[in-house]
Amino acid sequence: HIAAPALAIEADSEMERIIFQRQSTVYYPAHKITMLPESWISTFSLDAGAARPAFSVYFNVSPDGKLSAPETKIERVFIETNLRIQDIEPHFNSETGIGNAAEPQFPHHADLIYLLNLAHALQKRRDRYEDPTTPKKYDYGIEFDAQGKVQIVRRERGSPIDTLVSEMMILANTTWAQMLHDNDTSGIFRVQPSGRVRMSTQSEPHIGMGVAHYGWFTSPLRRAADCINQLQLLSLIDSKLSPRFQKNDSNLFAALRDFDATYTAYADFQRQMEAYWSLIYLEQEQCRELTAVLLKEDLVRIEGLPLVGRVHGAPIDIPPKTRMKLAVTQLDAEQQLLSLKYLNVLPPESAA
Repeated sequence: HIAAPALAIEADSEMERIIFQRQSTVYYPAHKITMLPESWISTFSLDAGAARPAFSVYFNVSPDGKLSAPETKIERVFIETNLRIQDIEPHFNSETGIGNAAEPQFPHHADLIYLLNLAHALQKRRDRYEDPTTPKKYDYGIEFDAQGKVQIVRRERGSPIDTLVSEMMILANTTWAQMLHDNDTSGIFRVQPSGRVRMSTQSEPHIGMGVAHYGWFTSPLRRAADCINQLQLLSLIDSKLSPRFQKNDSNLFAALRDFDATYTAYADFQRQMEAYWSLIYLEQEQCRELTAVLLKEDLVRIEGLPLVGRVHGAPIDIPPKTRMKLAVTQLDAEQQLLSLKYLNVLPPESAA
């Protein structure tokens, strides 16, 4: 079930102009600047205890994980429960295990075990399943404690709850992208027939994800591309409506161009913001030595931080992915300055 703001967005309306102007929600530590006004978000968010309009997609699932043809509808859905990752993850992770249905640790525990097994089946079907013994990778976030000190929060990439959520979103996104394609309806698609991923108004395969059709549909409250795609999808569900953008519509090309440029700028801002607060953290903790992984040449990724930098003095014959110890020789967060000196090679993390 996906929130349905497209039901109330009229062509050339003030709200559509706001969406095309902002393009995306921007996140920064402890805050965000939303794409839609707060009043719209509170009206359309699928909050527990409320009945809200939703774009829903349904599948029948066989015991071996095979899916029936999808059924998409717009409906009013009563939301019984919101499941929060921070409440689930302590009981549902790769380190302590996912538990079992006979001894539930949180609401709908058994349901999430079922959905995780389905997610693994979907990954295997896309040939994107990772063996549990694969070395773990992590994402890092910036937070502040009650005293305003910077904290670095680590989350495992590809954790059980991460896998479950992402595969369900991929299933919805691929289903609705194919629905637009099969009905010769334009949208904003993510495509990768070869080379780099790009945006397109026509669907093509996405080889990186192992799917024939892919677009963003599942975050219409925070991304313009999803909102546009929902407007297009609306016309295929309600036969009385026409697509917001017709095939080869110059306005759709303009919307794609503006979204792509803005989304890239926001991603650059995110990287710069994370780098700045990472440097503040290093100053705060008075770090003099760091561990890092060599990416290429003199470029390294600092372990435990969303931060990359360049190292001086590393031997040229060290291969990529080598862990190394570095000395911090100069650090100035305000000037975005970090100088690193090579000290020595470290053993791989699993053997450290």
